[in-house]
Amino acid sequence: MPINYSKWDNLDCSSDEEDAPKIVKPAPKKVEKPVMPAPKEATGSAWNANNYHWEEQKLDKWGRQRIGDLLTDGGKKAHEELEYQGARLSFIYSVSKDEVEGDAWTHIRKGKTVVGYNFEIKLTVSGKVKTSSREEPVGANVHVDLMVDNDAEVAVELTEGGGLPFAGGLKKHVHGSVVARINAFLTELQEKALEQKSKTEGKKEGSASPLSAPPAAAVGHTEQSAGAKSHFGGRVQVGGHNIEGLRIS
Repeated sequence: MPINYSKWDNLDCSSDEEDAPKIVKPAPKKVEKPVMPAPKEATGSAWNANNYHWEEQKLDKWGRQRIGDLLTDGGKKAHEELEYQGARLSFIYSVSKDEVEGDAWTHIRKGKTVVGYNFEIKLTVSGKVKTSSREEPVGANVHVDLMVDNDAEVAVELTEGGGLPFAGGLKKHVHGSVVARINAFLTELQEKALEQKSKTEGKKEGSASPLSAPPAAAVGHTEQSAGAKSHFGGRVQVGGHNIEGLRIS
């Protein structure tokens, strides 16, 4: 019996891919490069733009020489007065330095200026006190332990004249003189820091902003023995001078 193929006449043999809708891809967008702002002029060293990291100035040699010169007043004799029971006594003396060890520095970080110092100093005071009737020889050994952010110590020990009725006033007078000269040094050290900041920022001298740690007077308030243990010997800190100041024995 012959095979009838007529049933396949209306068969759709077209491919599904031919009838599928074609997907049109969108055209790529043009990406514009962002406009970067012009860089600002940086201050500070070439390696330390805007002083963000660390800018340090070592002043060891200057510091040792300067604090020694101020404490001894260049070897000049001082002519001052002591008051005892309403009477004024003439006190003539000189100060010599036996030892000055330590260091001083300033640094700038994130635009802030800080001073630091660490000194151990030994001095000898020699002189005389004139009363209305006689002259009394006097002498003292002075030990100074000066460190930033710590109570500085000034120990005064009379080596001659300790039996005089005004010996206590004599020690206080020597202490006050040492304190005044230390404060003069701290003022000069902070002026050095301001000069560094001014130069670093490219400004005229005197136009720099104030220090982050302003100077404070060293004021004695507690008695210490002449053999007070020194803090000098490796401790390095930074900051401002302690307002509680110096002690005297």
